[in-house]
Amino acid sequence: MGGRLAWPALVVGVLLSVVGLAVVVVLGPDSRFTTGPHEVDTDAAAVVTAPGVVSYRGLQVDVLVEVPVNKPVFVGLGNTVDVQDYVSRTQRLEVTSFRVPWTVRTREVEGGPALPGAPTALDWWIAESAGLGGASISASLPDESVSVAVLAVGASDLSGLTVTFAYGVKGGFGLGLGAVLVGAGLVWVGVLLRRDTALAPARVAAPGASGGEEEVEEVEEVVYVFVDERGVEHEISEDEAERLQARLDLAEQAGRDDVPTAEAAGPDSSTVDRPVEAASGEQTPPVPVPAPAPATPMADPPAPTPVQDVVYVFVDEDGVEHEVSADELADYEVVDEEDER
Repeated sequence: MGGRLAWPALVVGVLLSVVGLAVVVVLGPDSRFTTGPHEVDTDAAAVVTAPGVVSYRGLQVDVLVEVPVNKPVFVGLGNTVDVQDYVSRTQRLEVTSFRVPWTVRTREVEGGPALPGAPTALDWWIAESAGLGGASISASLPDESVSVAVLAVGASDLSGLTVTFAYGVKGGFGLGLGAVLVGAGLVWVGVLLRRDTALAPARVAAPGASGGEEEVEEVEEVVYVFVDERGVEHEISEDEAERLQARLDLAEQAGRDDVPTAEAAGPDSSTVDRPVEAASGEQTPPVPVPAPAPATPMADPPAPTPVQDVVYVFVDEDGVEHEVSADELADYEVVDEEDER
């Protein structure tokens, strides 16, 4: 799961960091971006923005206009309908397109050489300023459609006009900095997820399984227990158990039964103290297995008594001896040599 989330976290984190850093660099600590001064080539009496050009609702804008010294100039922000009606019969330069930081398109509109009246006498301006050699306004753009107008005062024109434009977003620097921090945090989380995935224990596919994976089963530890003649159990190592088993094998071959035994207590060994499942599901304490009693050596059997063979001999009249069987012995008279003597 962590491996699948690592890449999205990295990508989103990098994007947020880049966007936030751009906002921080562009706006600066005061959350404002300034461009200019930009020269505006015109000798008309008015420069105005067309309907719909100024459409950034809630944006804080500053406009500074400058003309040669001792030439009066006016700058104002008003409703588009009022501004267009005011300059409708005056020759003017109309801004038809504007893109930040400063990309403008303009067109010349024919008309009279002078304004219908002094702009300072009008009361419908949202923000206005007039002065010799320059003037500036600062305002937050309302929801209604508005236009910016730069107007010559009296019989002068706007030749030599320069415009400096600034705009900002309230709290923009903080928002950009927050985006950088959040993005950096996501990048760090993505790095940690990738590292945890790389360090995760490997999984081994089960035999015969297709595409499935299961964790490697743990190997049960084997404990070797030695029971001495007094029935006391001693845990011994595998090497010691092998040596005792070798001695047991030698003793069995030599007919000896007095050699102590060592048994491996594994999953199937009876010498390991294992808990016994009770009927209620609880575990009872382990029951020790008694040690086998040492075997008593057997006495040697008595030697067999040798059996003597008996030979029966018949002596005829001529003194010739003839060997007869036990069955034929009944037909003859038995004479003991000692009786004859």
